[in-house]
Amino acid sequence: MKLSSDFQTVEIDGKRYLTSAVRGFQGQIACNETASFILQKLRRRTSEKAIVKAMCRAFDAPAAQIETDVREVLDSLRRIGALKE
Repeated sequence: MKLSSDFQTVEIDGKRYLTSAVRGFQGQIACNETASFILQKLRRRTSEKAIVKAMCRAFDAPAAQIETDVREVLDSLRRIGALKE
């Protein structure tokens, strides 16, 4: 999976946002630290498993919580059409 080319991330005042100009999606989504990390990984083709593994190395959190968080962010991205599977 990879972030769709219809969507871009921008950083404003140290905060990351997801934005797009495609019809049916207007505005910007403010990203927390977890979503920002995942979006960085999605710049290149990757898998959910690889993202979870990278987050486990980068963050001090239980693996089960990281898996849940990654799944929630990816599901949100799927709902708005931001993921290219």
